[in-house]
Amino acid sequence: MKRNHVHFGFLNIGHLLDHLFMLIFATVAALALATDWGVSYANLIPYAMPGFVAFGICAIPAGWIADKWHRHGMIYIFFIGIGIASTATSFANSPLQIGCGLFVIGLFAAIYHPVGIAMVVQGRVKTGMPLALNGVFGNIGVAAAALVTGIIIDTFGWRAAFLVPGVISVAIGFAYVIFTRAG
Repeated sequence: MKRNHVHFGFLNIGHLLDHLFMLIFATVAALALATDWGVSYANLIPYAMPGFVAFGICAIPAGWIADKWHRHGMIYIFFIGIGIASTATSFANSPLQIGCGLFVIGLFAAIYHPVGIAMVVQGRVKTGMPLALNGVFGNIGVAAAALVTGIIIDTFGWRAAFLVPGVISVAIGFAYVIFTRAG
């Protein structure tokens, strides 16, 4: 398999994870936290807002830093940072702590779109199909978030719903570092 196909695979997995991480909390709040913490779903959902605000607004500095510094470096930070943030969020003991964790997840999630999508089209003459395929992976992340999170909650508990994807993302991040540095 050609290196550029493997690299494209990493970028697609990154897009999937980006959207999956942003939606873990909605399922955790509905299936577990409302009961475990005795807080209504309606009162938990506002704690997700800072993460979504960071996801949108922080894309601007993420894109600027990538242009000034290094796109690969920003994708390293994305995979490893979002994984560590999600893992840390699994230790939350209050709505405020989970809100802080979601903010940091959103901060790292903001990196993917301005950096990863720029890398998907970088050096290509024909960009339609690569963007379409990358978009499919992002939508798979959206579609799979509730299912994957629900299965993990049923099997291991709500904390694992943040921990398992977090550990996987960190591992993928280190694999990406090794891959890019070997090339």
